[in-house]
Amino acid sequence: MTIIVDLIILVNNFLGGELTIQFFLKILIVLLVAASVFGYYIWDLRRKDAETSKIPKKLAWVVSFVVLASIIGGFFIIGTPAVQRDRRFDEQRISDLQTLQNEIVNYWTQKEKLPQNLGELEDSISGFIVLKDPGSDASYEYNVIDPLSFELCAAFKTSSKDFGSTSIGSKYSSMEPSLYRGNVFQQNWEHEAERTCFTRTIDPDLYKLNNGQLKVAAPAQ
Repeated sequence: MTIIVDLIILVNNFLGGELTIQFFLKILIVLLVAASVFGYYIWDLRRKDAETSKIPKKLAWVVSFVVLASIIGGFFIIGTPAVQRDRRFDEQRISDLQTLQNEIVNYWTQKEKLPQNLGELEDSISGFIVLKDPGSDASYEYNVIDPLSFELCAAFKTSSKDFGSTSIGSKYSSMEPSLYRGNVFQQNWEHEAERTCFTRTIDPDLYKLNNGQLKVAAPAQ
């Protein structure tokens, strides 16, 4: 059952385009361990030299060594659980900053001014509540630079360069305001393991109201 479920998850993620090297290695380790245990039981049922053979003992040592080596190797390849937690939180921070940026541009489009603080974005009707840092539960830093420019800051624990490119923009490709034009992710969200600020400037010619609805101007041909 473990092998079957493992293979189902592998195929499902492969067809969904979500097969990363870290996920593949996790699946591979589970598959190898389950196959080793399953193979041993099949061999043990068929063997006839149960009294004299030393193969089971040797096999047990080999399998134990492989499992231990896989666990240790996994720490070097994908990092410790603490590192993975930091990466997950950093990805959430970028997602939160994207959402806040979106709300800030919507606010400017409706009122033709930037909010003085993030609290002004909260709306009891839409249910939007200002997001907070997933690790510290502190508010994200927001500063107004000029009437059309602002910056959003967060304290990151890892560098975005450590785990290469991500699909961080793909699930937000339908957002209207400042993040996208068409389906192309155009803004830079790279960061180091430190406090990082992202400065954004609104171009008034790109965002216009049409009967109360936000209309993003099409880029010139």
